[in-house]
Amino acid sequence: MYPKNTILLIDDDTSLHDLCRAILARMGYKCISAFNGVEGLEKIREHHPDLILLDLMMPDMDGEQVYQELISNAEYQAYKDIPVIMLTAISHDEERENKMLKLGVSAYLNKPFGLNELVNVIKNVFVTHEIRLHNKRLQEEITSAKQYLERLIDNAPVGVLSSDAKGNIVQVNSFFVNLMGVESVDKLWGQNILEGEVIGRKDVCERFRQVLETGTAVKIPTIDIHNRQGRRINVNINCVPLKDENGNISGLLSIWEDVTEAEKRAYELNILRQIGQAMQSVLELDPLLHLILTSITAGCALGFSRAMILLVNEQKKVLEGKMGVGPTSLEEALEIWDKLAKEHSNLEVFLEKYGLKLPNRNDRFDQIVKKVSVPLDQDWDVLIKTVREKRPFKIENAASNSMVSPEFQQAFDMEEFATAPLIAKNRVVGIVVADNKFSNFPLQPDRIKLLSLFASQAGLAIENAETYRKLEDKVAQLNRAYQQLQEAHEKLLRSERLATVGKMAAHIAHEIRNPLTAIGGFARAILREPQDIENVKLGGKIISREVNRLEKILANVLDFTKISQPFKQQHDINAIIEEVIQLNKPVMHERNISCNIQLHSSLPPAWVDEEQIKQALVNILVNSIHSIHHQGKISVSTDLVDEQVLIEISDNGAGMTKETLENMFNPFFTTKSGGTGLGMAVTQRIIEEHGGEIQVESEKGKGTTFRIFIPLTVPPETVPESITKIVNNEPR
Repeated sequence: MYPKNTILLIDDDTSLHDLCRAILARMGYKCISAFNGVEGLEKIREHHPDLILLDLMMPDMDGEQVYQELISNAEYQAYKDIPVIMLTAISHDEERENKMLKLGVSAYLNKPFGLNELVNVIKNVFVTHEIRLHNKRLQEEITSAKQYLERLIDNAPVGVLSSDAKGNIVQVNSFFVNLMGVESVDKLWGQNILEGEVIGRKDVCERFRQVLETGTAVKIPTIDIHNRQGRRINVNINCVPLKDENGNISGLLSIWEDVTEAEKRAYELNILRQIGQAMQSVLELDPLLHLILTSITAGCALGFSRAMILLVNEQKKVLEGKMGVGPTSLEEALEIWDKLAKEHSNLEVFLEKYGLKLPNRNDRFDQIVKKVSVPLDQDWDVLIKTVREKRPFKIENAASNSMVSPEFQQAFDMEEFATAPLIAKNRVVGIVVADNKFSNFPLQPDRIKLLSLFASQAGLAIENAETYRKLEDKVAQLNRAYQQLQEAHEKLLRSERLATVGKMAAHIAHEIRNPLTAIGGFARAILREPQDIENVKLGGKIISREVNRLEKILANVLDFTKISQPFKQQHDINAIIEEVIQLNKPVMHERNISCNIQLHSSLPPAWVDEEQIKQALVNILVNSIHSIHHQGKISVSTDLVDEQVLIEISDNGAGMTKETLENMFNPFFTTKSGGTGLGMAVTQRIIEEHGGEIQVESEKGKGTTFRIFIPLTVPPETVPESITKIVNNEPR
């Protein structure tokens, strides 16, 4: 690093220049000469030397003047830190020497001096100058760092407070000053944080004392403090001890986080949550409106003095008052507030006690509100603007405000008030109007914003209540329709029963007429000629045959009329089918009919009435047997389909026409001479009483297939759930 490159010698002694140039060149320095002060200053600007040898005594401009010019003239700002060795032949001038050293001269060298002495002084000056420059740079860096830290602390988004070991404040930042409502930092310097005047809370002072005495850090979460301006703030405080190099406690540092707004928002959200939960449980409109208004006027909720709800009437094209809550005089207001203050109710208790009560019929404020009716085309009115623009309004100086109608102002005598739209599914269903009449508290923007948020929530609740009302109307209509349907069904059943009875009576009359005629005729013949034994035997035989025929007719009719509700138990369907086939085997054998049986091997048991199912299967199997006139084939199979047992009975008999197929389940329809036409009607009723279904496919000349579906489980025999709940007035 050493030696340096350039040294400027300013001296009027030419011999000294030659000598110094020779010595300095030998040491590796470049030597530049100037023989007077003016020339020296010019050479400084021209060459910017690394060191200056300056003679004190020179004509015209001495060394002191040159140095003064160098350090004070702005033109030499870039050169003022060049180290200067002052050369002088004047001895014992300590006062002047001290003065020059104080001004910044690096060294004093008395003439005459030895060459080695000159070189040593130059070397030492370079060393000390580097040290001085390094220290200067360090000082500048320290100063810059300190200023940066001060700016950082002062502009930090948290409050910073530090004290010494005795609790005296040594530093605060601007955030803390503003947070505490103090006029300036000067008001806090020297105050003691342990005395309570600064903080305003003794418990916090004691926690600070704990930190200073024990060296233990503390955290104080979310406490309330009233600052110097009386404003209530919420803060989180983190406090740590400060220690010196020996580990002794030298003070404390506390960080203050302002959570006032966050706590406020959390409180407001909690209010909205509690009110929202309360509104969810109310589905009738009037109790809901009162709950909404109670929430707006409750001191533990939104805290307005009065509130009213106006709903849009689309049919009348007006905005009409529905309900209002609030006092109409100062005396009434003071009475209400005094009563509520004594109760100390929280929001949940308050809403439970007062929210669902409807206003007294004689409540004057509510009566005034219900008289309000504003045409929807009155666009200049703030009430209609709230509906049209779907946003809240704050009205000041209501008496002279052009957006307030004289009628509205006369009715409510408001100074300032706020409106907010009740919005549901992007449709304004009404508005809420609130003020602080009698309390004289100004309407704050945050309260109006909270009112607007709450109004959106209330709008949905009102829409739900209106939907519920419409649903109740529909339910009532449905109940009436259901009752009418039941009455009509019963009438229809009575008519069908009467028609069936009539048809049955006609059929029975027709069926028994011939047997009775025959019985009567032969009975009279026997009475006329009782001595004719052969005639009596013939008559008795015919009478007996016709009586048997009558008994058969009556048995079929009784089978049809006496079908009762099935007594269901779990039975093996395959076993029932095998028994039915076994019973009819002789007839099939006699008619040369083969029977192919394919039963599902793992068919689960089904809930059926065994005797009724057996009767239904016998009817179908007999039908198939009678359809085969000569040699034929019947197939019987079972299977499991969608939780149902499928029984399939097919034959290759005569088949049925379309007309027969359409009427085969009608009572008394038959194509067989001597048949009653009740067998298949009985079969269908049995299957349907089991919750099942019977299907028939047939083609004339090719045969018929019967398919019976019987559910494995017992189906609930009820009306649809929704109708049941409606009829029983149960909530869905």
